[in-house]
Amino acid sequence: MLEMVTLGAFCFELIVMVALGVPVLVPLVVGFVLFVAYGLVRGHGMAELMRMAASGVSTASGVIESFVLIGILTALWRAAGTISEVVVLAAPLITPGVAPLAVFLLTSLMSFLMGTAFGTAATMGVVCMTIASSMGANALLCGGAVLAGAYFGDRCSPMSSSSLLVRSVTHTSLGANFRSMVRSSLVPLILTVAVYGAAGLALAPAGSGAAQQTVGLLGSYFSQGLVALVPVIPVLILPLLRVGMKRSMCASIALAVVVCVVARGMTVPDIATSAVLGFVPSDAQVAAIMSGGGIVSMANVTAIVCLSSSFSGLFAGTGILSGVRERMGSLASRVTPFGAVLAVAVPASMVACNQTLGTMLASELCEGLEDSAGALALDLEDSAIVVSPLVPWSTACAAVVTMCGAPALCWATAFYLWLIPMWHLMAALAARRDTRASRSVARLALTA
Repeated sequence: MLEMVTLGAFCFELIVMVALGVPVLVPLVVGFVLFVAYGLVRGHGMAELMRMAASGVSTASGVIESFVLIGILTALWRAAGTISEVVVLAAPLITPGVAPLAVFLLTSLMSFLMGTAFGTAATMGVVCMTIASSMGANALLCGGAVLAGAYFGDRCSPMSSSSLLVRSVTHTSLGANFRSMVRSSLVPLILTVAVYGAAGLALAPAGSGAAQQTVGLLGSYFSQGLVALVPVIPVLILPLLRVGMKRSMCASIALAVVVCVVARGMTVPDIATSAVLGFVPSDAQVAAIMSGGGIVSMANVTAIVCLSSSFSGLFAGTGILSGVRERMGSLASRVTPFGAVLAVAVPASMVACNQTLGTMLASELCEGLEDSAGALALDLEDSAIVVSPLVPWSTACAAVVTMCGAPALCWATAFYLWLIPMWHLMAALAARRDTRASRSVARLALTA
C-alpha cells in the first residue's frame, strides 16, 4: 500500500507542478525526496540510498556525453553557416502549407538513417524548425512533426538503441521485431501523413514575405556558399556505414571547426566560446533567428537525466515496484495484454522520466502477459517507446524540444506517436472480440 501511495503522490505533484508552469527540475527533486523517504521507512540507511541513486546516475553517462556533443554540434552548425545554407536552399522549395508534412518526412528519414531521436533533433530538427519559423508556418504543428519524426526512426531503425534495448529485454530477433513494427505502423503512418498534410494547408499563413526576407537576411550574413554544407556530410553518410552517432557527430564537429576558421574567419577562442555558451551572431536581426546551441543549452536537460536516472537505482534497491506486478494478470484479462502493457507504460514513463527506464520497468512488470516474446517486444515498441516522448517532463520530450527550439506543447501534435498505441489497442480489442465470437459460435455448434 505504501508503494502505491508514494508513486501516486509523485505522479500527482509532478502533474500539478508542470501544469502550473513550475520548472520540471523542482517536482523531480520532490520526487527524489519522496523515494528516499520511502527507502528510509523500509529500513534502508541514507548512505545506502545515496549509493542506489548514484548507481542509477552512472548508467546515464553515455547520454550525458551525447548531450555535450549535441550542444557543441548545434552551436557550430550555426556558426559555420550550415543551418543558414540549408534554410536558404530549402525555403524556396517548401511552402507554409506543406511545411508540417515536409518536416515530418525529413525528420523521419533522418532518424531512420541515424537511429537516434536526439541526433535527429540536433541536426534536421534544428534546420526544419528554422525553416518553419522563417516562413511563418504553424510552429506547434511543425514542432510536433519534428518530435514524431525523430521517434519514427528511434522506434524502428536497425541503428536505434531503443530497438536494441527492446530486443535485449525480450530476448528476441531484431529482424523479426522490425518486420512486426513495419506492419503495425503502416496505418498510423498513412493517417499521420494525411493529418499533417490537411492541417498544414488549413492553418497555413497567407503570403511568403517572411520567408523571402529571412532568406535574404541569412544569405547576406552567411555568404560562404555550399562549403557550409560540408559538416552535413558525416551525419548523412556515416550512419549508412554503420558508424555510431557519437563518432558521426565528432566528425561533423571537426569539419564545422574547419569551415568556421577557413570560410568564416573565426578565431579558435571564438569557436570555443560558441561551443560552450552558444553561437550569437553580431547582427541583431540574424541573432534573433540563429542564436543558440552550446553545452550550456543542454544543462537543464542533463540535470533532468541525472535526477530521473537516480530513480532507477532507488527503484531497484528499494523494490518499490514489486507489488505492482501482482496486479498485471487480472488487468490483462480485462483490457488485453497490450492494453495492460500500455496501462503500465504510461505511468512508468511518467515516473521514470526517460525512455530507457520506462521501457525497462514496463518490460519487468509485464513479463509473461503475452504468449510469445515477439508479441511482448511489439507491445513495448508500441507503448513505452512512443509514450515516453509524449510526457512533457520526460527527457525523451524535453531534450528534443530544447535542441530544436520547438514549442513546449508540441507533444500534443506529435500525431504519429499518439496513433501508434491507439491503433494497436484497437486492433487488439478487435482481435479479442473476434476470438470470443468464434468461441461462442463453436460452443453453440457443440450444443446444437
